[in-house]
Amino acid sequence: MMRHPRVLLSLLPLLIPFAAIFLGGIIITVLQSLGILMFSYHYDDIFFGYRELLADRWFVESALFSLYVAATATTIAIIFGTLFAYLIWRLPHRYHGRTVIYKVPLILPHIAVGFMAVILLAKTGVLAALSYQLGLIDSFTQFPDLLYRASGIDIIGAYVYKETPFVMVLVYAMLSRFESRLMDCAKMLGASPTRIFFTLILPFLMPAINTSFIILFIFSFGGFDLPFVLGDSYPGMISIRIYDYFFHKDLALRPVAMAMLTLIFLMSLGFIIAYLKIAGKMMPAARKL
Repeated sequence: MMRHPRVLLSLLPLLIPFAAIFLGGIIITVLQSLGILMFSYHYDDIFFGYRELLADRWFVESALFSLYVAATATTIAIIFGTLFAYLIWRLPHRYHGRTVIYKVPLILPHIAVGFMAVILLAKTGVLAALSYQLGLIDSFTQFPDLLYRASGIDIIGAYVYKETPFVMVLVYAMLSRFESRLMDCAKMLGASPTRIFFTLILPFLMPAINTSFIILFIFSFGGFDLPFVLGDSYPGMISIRIYDYFFHKDLALRPVAMAMLTLIFLMSLGFIIAYLKIAGKMMPAARKL
């Protein structure tokens, strides 16, 4: 029983600086969103930044667009990552080492993935040139618009490419702890591969899937680099709106940028709480299957 307090005490020299920086950043952000600590600027209405945002239709559309991109990209990455990890796990053990290539996107920065997408998908990019050489199109103008779409398909695709290997790593690590004899027993009892996956494998993987979903959703929701390279100007991801207010607007509008950061933090915190509650209710049901 005394082990955990001792571990925490041993970690205090590392935890205190990180906690101080994290909490200090949150406190300063919240205070500046209320017009406090804004140097020589004085605001009669401390909720000026929040009122400005709520009256801005662009902000509401940008927030909804960010939620849509994050939820779509994360869901697709979770599905692909789980299935690919399962297929690799089912391969003979001697082939597992050859599948390490799927980890390559993990070492690439997000901004590098964004520029790769531009090089590949632009109207004068690699795919357009290849289509022209194969006679599929008569000119580069006939190549479909795949970048800077209001639908966010380019950002979603880039996030899926970058996040799927992350899910695969976590899910594969979880699968390596699974007792394969349970599958053999289920097969002997006449269970199909599909039923085995959904009744045995998937419930076992839910902790890794839940962790992956939360991490990737929060990162995609507030990510800046990919939306900066690939994003459309309207409505745009909320991170681009913050960047614009922080660096391109008058300093007097700094509370608006800080209000957006505060709202992103609250929305992310609310999402984590809601997701954990929903996942907690679903887990007992999954175990009953």
